Amino acid sequence: MKRSHIYILISLLVITTTIIFLANSGDDTMRKYPYGKDTLEFFGDGTFQIYRGEGAGEPPILYTHQIEAPNTVIDNVLSYKIEENIVYVVGENSFIKLDSSTNTYVKKKRISDFTPKDREIFNELMEK
Repeated sequence: MKRSHIYILISLLVITTTIIFLANSGDDTMRKYPYGKDTLEFFGDGTFQIYRGEGAGEPPILYTHQIEAPNTVIDNVLSYKIEENIVYVVGENSFIKLDSSTNTYVKKKRISDFTPKDREIFNELMEK
């Protein structure tokens, strides 16, 4: 092979490798916590994620990676809705309003403890 062919092949290999690297690295840069095979949905930087239930037919679980409140935030997620950075989650025994931009949430047992707008969204989710 000629020397010019070798340079062309090396250049193509470098370009292809660079494109593959850039394509694969761009998506994970804003996530603090990666999602796994059991993740159904993640919010913001991945601090909050909805995982599949533990067994077949089990309802999903809202999980947090926060140190102050590690692990399960709410078992038995019945439904959820994302509106911009706010995630509304209806569980079997509680309601959560999650702000994924600040990684904070409010968890209440009664829907009446939320604002009228929030209650409207929670009621819509309970009808599903």
